[in-house]
Amino acid sequence: QRSHVTVTALLNDFMWLEDIISLVEKQASCELYGLLKRPDEKYVTERAYDNPKFVEDMVRDVAAQLNKEKRIDKYVVESENFES
Repeated sequence: QRSHVTVTALLNDFMWLEDIISLVEKQASCELYGLLKRPDEKYVTERAYDNPKFVEDMVRDVAAQLNKEKRIDKYVVESENFES
């Protein structure tokens, strides 16, 4: 299941955008790939099935990681899942 996660954050210190993106991507059901060959698609799909997440699980997991980040004072996490 594809998802689109949006994080809006108020920082108290410098933080690379890539660090926030990585933090969010690590909470996904599996690694993210822009393009897959058919044999690789099977492997990735099986990995995602081993770690299923509802949209609320994804938001909760992202929020838990953002809570640990001292450079972030406040944040809003929004997520939308796209059924296939």
